Amino acid sequence: MALLKNLLAKRLLAVHHIVHEYANFVSSAEMVLTGRDTEGNYFKPPINTHISHAFYLNCRKLADFFENKDSDCIKADHYVASYKTTLPVFEQWRKPINRQLAHVTYARDKAPKEITQQAQEALYQELKDRWQQFRKALPQPYATEFTKKVAERKAPHPNGEPSEFRRYDLD
Repeated sequence: MALLKNLLAKRLLAVHHIVHEYANFVSSAEMVLTGRDTEGNYFKPPINTHISHAFYLNCRKLADFFENKDSDCIKADHYVASYKTTLPVFEQWRKPINRQLAHVTYARDKAPKEITQQAQEALYQELKDRWQQFRKALPQPYATEFTKKVAERKAPHPNGEPSEFRRYDLD
């Protein structure tokens, strides 16, 4: 029984990190798709490239979470028993994203695949859809903890400054 309580406590603490990653995914996606920061100002190069790399990394982190990859990581099936999903859009782009992010390889020049705005929009939509499906399937006490952490992420900072995530739908 104590082992189950420790596991529950560990998973509840990890909700903070999952919501943090999702919020960063949404904000980077919105910035990539609009070319603007949270105040509406356009990015100047090379900032746009840095933001797109953040978006791709965030896509990969969420895809691995939803697909229950890597046994050392927090996974969706830790919260929703036997959670399984497919991410056909992400899987189509996994290799090009990995080549852009993590590897300086000669393979970049072999039939390179541009990650277009249409692909970015499709990646964003697919992962947002999985987030919503996942959130709807959450049992208690996880559902309440996710709701609480999303609200905290959108709330003003302790110094009164507005949250950079206040304009984004994180639910």
